[in-house]
Amino acid sequence: MSIAFDQSLILRIENAKTNTEVLTRMCEHLCEKEIVKDTYCEAILERERNFPTGLNTHGINVAIPHADVCHVNKASLCVAVLEPTVDFHAMDEPEDAVAVSLVIMLVLTEPHGHLEMLQKIVGLIQNQEDVKQIIAAEDKRDIEMVIRRHLLET
Repeated sequence: MSIAFDQSLILRIENAKTNTEVLTRMCEHLCEKEIVKDTYCEAILERERNFPTGLNTHGINVAIPHADVCHVNKASLCVAVLEPTVDFHAMDEPEDAVAVSLVIMLVLTEPHGHLEMLQKIVGLIQNQEDVKQIIAAEDKRDIEMVIRRHLLET
């Protein structure tokens, strides 16, 4: 599965108040690039309400939202660095809020691709030094390099 990812799919989202605002901005960006269908935004928001994606890493927290493959035109990743953090509901404890700094949106076209990519994301999250590097990066090239190394190189 070929997954598109470049600096144009890395966003810095400042002063967002809610996870809905963060996800909407990311979805709108993907829609403008025609990577997703116009149904994608509602699908991702609905999925987030039913199956929260915040991960408490006991370090820099991450959210990994995705929607069904039927809403996607082209497989890709969209990454957002949040400043300040935004609360997402926890994946394992939906009643709990997790202050998220990094959102890695999976925009995949093959249903089985989510599991493989989630495993790679777990590997990235476990390397908190690399996550810190993403959050602190001034240049999107640095973020792209870390994401590619962990998620896109075999």
